Amino acid sequence: MTNQAKAFIGLVVGVSLVELCLGVSHSHQPAWPQFLVLLTAAVVTSRMRVKLPGMTTTMSGNLPVILLAVLQLDLLGVLLVASAAGLAQSVTSGAKRNRPVQILFSACTLMNATAAAHWAFHRFLASGSLTHALLLALSTAVYFFLNTTPVAGIIALTENHNVFSLWHRVFLWSFPNYVIGAGLAGIASTVKSPAALTSLGALVTVLLAVYHSYKHWLRGSDVIAPKVVAAGAGR
Repeated sequence: MTNQAKAFIGLVVGVSLVELCLGVSHSHQPAWPQFLVLLTAAVVTSRMRVKLPGMTTTMSGNLPVILLAVLQLDLLGVLLVASAAGLAQSVTSGAKRNRPVQILFSACTLMNATAAAHWAFHRFLASGSLTHALLLALSTAVYFFLNTTPVAGIIALTENHNVFSLWHRVFLWSFPNYVIGAGLAGIASTVKSPAALTSLGALVTVLLAVYHSYKHWLRGSDVIAPKVVAAGAGR
């Protein structure tokens, strides 16, 4: 690993630590049932993973759940959900087991993207300048950009690839997943208790179908071997 790659990983981890400190300092009493349900759903959907063609990075079904957390939880809550999702997707076993630094980078990248999406949504929500649909689209776009670009950057630094080519490859295969994820999150966010749990169950069912569809179409694709597993949906 080059010094530039080490410095980049240190920057990503450092930003996530600052976000955690901010989350703790501004935390309020969480809605524990809602938080625990979203945390569990994030872990479950993060295990629905498919490899992207030409890369060893993976795409999972956790995006709608993370976006729901962005809409409904405070900063600390959404960071905990994101870190759990990142760890769940990154932890592997056997000969292809990821190293601790890969898992750490994956989780921190996802936390940074989620924190930025949370800030974008609630900053403009407070101002009342955008509709709920536009706010969701904006936060999804922020999440997408900050989730995919660090991954392309670290692979470019460690594997000597072109960062723009790598990012375009991630965008090409994962962008439909972001569109679907934002739509599902928008629908699920309109459902209030006591039907919220049923709605989340239906959401996970749809994500499972999307996961199997991607897995079917991407099965058998040739891959190269960059050394980092990307974080979050569309990684």
